[in-house]
Amino acid sequence: MPRCANEQDTGHGLGWTAPSPFTIRLETPRLVLRPYELTDAPALYQSVAASRDHLLPWMPWARDGHTDTDASAHYITTQIMALRNPTAFTAVGIGIFDRQSGRHLGGTGVHGVHRDTACAETGYWIRADAASRGYATEATGAVLSWAFRPQPADGLALRRIVIYCSSQNHASRRVPEKLGLRLEVQQRQDYFLPGLGCTDRLGWGVLADEWDCAANRLATGVPSA
Repeated sequence: MPRCANEQDTGHGLGWTAPSPFTIRLETPRLVLRPYELTDAPALYQSVAASRDHLLPWMPWARDGHTDTDASAHYITTQIMALRNPTAFTAVGIGIFDRQSGRHLGGTGVHGVHRDTACAETGYWIRADAASRGYATEATGAVLSWAFRPQPADGLALRRIVIYCSSQNHASRRVPEKLGLRLEVQQRQDYFLPGLGCTDRLGWGVLADEWDCAANRLATGVPSA
């Protein structure tokens, strides 16, 4: 969700800084989440090209992005460079891969990092022929644990993560619901989608002290949404 125009990082808040060096490799029972490499460009392009109708209208970038392998390679290059400049880090996209076969299944990451409050947003997408198998929920649980872990343990040491989506995106909203995250926001008619018009914006949030990073789930005793 866009922040207010006057809500900028001041340098006088919590003063979160990105880890350096920046290490990302997350494994779950079925998945590996890792930074994209240039050799992933053909697989990333193929995943998007085979899934545009599935991703739209929820993922606007799927309309004009990743139009060929070179476009996917350009995107991957921007993600590689984001990890090489921790002082300016605000976002990174990482790939979701099948743990056994190595097949590219989708993407996730963090964006909208706010240093004053050590907060960020996460999102996710899964290719059409791998949807409805719980991959997004499994990946998001791992991303939340990575985001909250201390930096000496290869985490980001953030203190709050949020997820936003349209109320009409039923597949996407099931992810925070299944993870038990707290529904914090319902902004009426605030999310425009081509072909659907204005829809409600929903937002879920979770704090670091509410999350069990070892189990990739809400900590025991924390009430779910």
